Amino acid sequence: MINRTLALLQETELARAVGERVMARLMEGGVVQILPPRAVLFEEGAEPEMVHLVLSGRVGLVASGGTDHEAVIETFGAGALLVVPAVILSLPYLVSGVVLTESRIMMIPAASFRRALDDEPALARAVVDMQARHWRLLIEQIKDLKLRAAPQRLAQWLLRELGAGPGTVLQLGEPKRIIARRLGMSPESFSRAIATLEEAGAIRVQGRAITVVARHALEMAAGGMTNIGS
Repeated sequence: MINRTLALLQETELARAVGERVMARLMEGGVVQILPPRAVLFEEGAEPEMVHLVLSGRVGLVASGGTDHEAVIETFGAGALLVVPAVILSLPYLVSGVVLTESRIMMIPAASFRRALDDEPALARAVVDMQARHWRLLIEQIKDLKLRAAPQRLAQWLLRELGAGPGTVLQLGEPKRIIARRLGMSPESFSRAIATLEEAGAIRVQGRAITVVARHALEMAAGGMTNIGS
């Protein structure tokens, strides 16, 4: 287990950015846990006591805002530091962290992390870079929800998940209902969006595998379906 944890830790973007010495400092007093789906890492409104680094698996950020409904704000996989701003500012979490698939999580005491952040320029830069990407992701989410219909949002999300590489098959890391909530859709709207993209010849869906049949068609769907309701 120790060797596996160290191997996963060395593969993270954080470890590559800060080096062995800084990572060793962060690991002092830290613990690693293997958690099952639905385990709660932290709760909305709680004071942060730990920084959570995902080594494997997937975690969802979920918010209710004191209502009876929950929204999946975003999901993160291996390498992600979760909700660091709450730790840096010593303010309550605005979301809850819920394990979606069996996950290995490194937990670093918040006070130790803040001290290291003050002392280690490489760590500060790595955290800034990561939070900048999360900020851009948040803006993309807001644009999707305010400007795009359901099929467009799904097409945009698929393109972001696939990236610029040559891959054409996306294996969904979490249930479709979680993805639907992340994209601000009901399960019914999500199913209709999938059907729309399939009818357009852009994708083919088999279980949790989504194959991009025609990337150009998917790109057109992401930018051109302005008349399709959600």
